[in-house]
Amino acid sequence: MELLPITEIGPPDRSPSSKDPTIMSLVDANQAFYRVIGFNPPWIAYLAVEEGAVVGTCAFKGAPKEGVVEIAYATLTKFEGLGVATRMAQELIRAARSMDPAIRITAQTLPARNASTRVLTKCGFEQVRDVLDDEVGTIWEWELPS
Repeated sequence: MELLPITEIGPPDRSPSSKDPTIMSLVDANQAFYRVIGFNPPWIAYLAVEEGAVVGTCAFKGAPKEGVVEIAYATLTKFEGLGVATRMAQELIRAARSMDPAIRITAQTLPARNASTRVLTKCGFEQVRDVLDDEVGTIWEWELPS
């Protein structure tokens, strides 16, 4: 899996799907998010590419704060169930730990067992607390032990 950085403007360099409206909507959404949280490479969003195709998107939800960084990932529908989300999460973990081995890595999910909770469990995360989200309500917060 290769992660192509989503820049502040335009499609990612070497993106195999820069004309695909679904992919570009993901790029646009991440670029809009940068305008809210800031653009702080390498703590940004990425297109995940396998065998020349974009299979999903993954991101750090901003630069680390107080030694903690949150990850997120989304698999394109036609690639669901193939381990793509797990590989994206593993790549983000590897990148975060290479930049700061002591960093605490977190993620959030809806409060129910689902595909995303399985991904986090496979990657070694533990559900550590319930959190109140302004938009969704109660969510689960997960953390990867050091």
